[in-house]
Amino acid sequence: MLFRKAITNDIPQLINFRKILLCHEDDSSIDETFRNYFDSSLSDKSLVVWVADDHGVVVSSVCFCLCRLAPRFENPSGLVAYMANVFTVPNYRRKGIGSNLISEAIVDLKTQGIRKILLHSSDMAKPMYESLGFVEGKNYMSANI
Repeated sequence: MLFRKAITNDIPQLINFRKILLCHEDDSSIDETFRNYFDSSLSDKSLVVWVADDHGVVVSSVCFCLCRLAPRFENPSGLVAYMANVFTVPNYRRKGIGSNLISEAIVDLKTQGIRKILLHSSDMAKPMYESLGFVEGKNYMSANI
């Protein structure tokens, strides 16, 4: 299994994974919107995507949306990564691929000066994230505007 950063050729699979996660795998109505998002965000480096590649087939992915907030003592760069679209093909689950992929990505993010990763987790995935050092926060609010 090869863990690597995603390239442009991986975008069709990233779109498929995104649609599965959103429970719209048979809906192609915004495929072009997804394609444009992945293409532009990978190009301008506001998105970092890591994939698990099994002999040329992408079987798992994790996306990190990058943004810069005001510096803090514990995060002088202000860089924050929001982890999303964590997906592993069903036949490859429960083999440590997702955990190993995220671990590899975290090493890379650290080299970029990122010291904070945020995410929303399903109850099922929480034990995996906790095993990687993530802790549940309590001061999070949101607004749909």
